[in-house]
Amino acid sequence: MLITFSELAAIKGCSKAAVTHACKSRIAAAVVEENGKRYVDRDMALELWNRNTLRTYSAKVSAPDDVKLSDDQIPELNISRERREHYQAELAKLQVSQQRKELLPAEDIKKQAFQLGRTIREALANLADRLSHQLAGETDPTVIHKLLSDEHRAALMELSDDDL
Repeated sequence: MLITFSELAAIKGCSKAAVTHACKSRIAAAVVEENGKRYVDRDMALELWNRNTLRTYSAKVSAPDDVKLSDDQIPELNISRERREHYQAELAKLQVSQQRKELLPAEDIKKQAFQLGRTIREALANLADRLSHQLAGETDPTVIHKLLSDEHRAALMELSDDDL
């Protein structure tokens, strides 16, 4: 369906001058000359306009719908630019978080957790060796309980004071 530049401007919500400017480059393939007058193929012009016009937040022109493509397809230039800018912003956000020490490398955390687990295991395993001789001759349950509690508390306090 052929329409005038003014009609396309009304559809896109922009000025006729913007359509004339777009007809020189972005939607040139949609321009048709008939009886000495220039018209545009409406469907082709809308498709080319959406594909070849950069999105801006201040523009009154409606933006094209996001197109979901598989990884092996090459997206349109504007979509690629949007993706690139989005991921660059995400990377910058992650870098700032790392520099502020809000994010730590997972490998470091795994190593520290392993070391802490090993230290806890060793501290609890050594309790039996330290207390076995004292508890062997003790018959009072209250004293046994107090010895075990004191040793557990001392081991845990030692762990909390360690800087891993």
